[in-house]
Amino acid sequence: MKTISIFILLIYWSIMIFAPVVSKDVKLSRAKINNMKIVEQKPQS
Repeated sequence: MKTISIFILLIYWSIMIFAPVVSKDVKLSRAKINNMKIVEQKPQS
């Protein structure tokens, strides 16, 4: 039981540590996609 709780805590803290990093990467990739869409729309108009 003790080893299971330690394992669960390790998973929990790894999620807490890496969640902001992953969300920042997702925001950057969305910004790149939005910039690509804007660049594609300029020649059309």
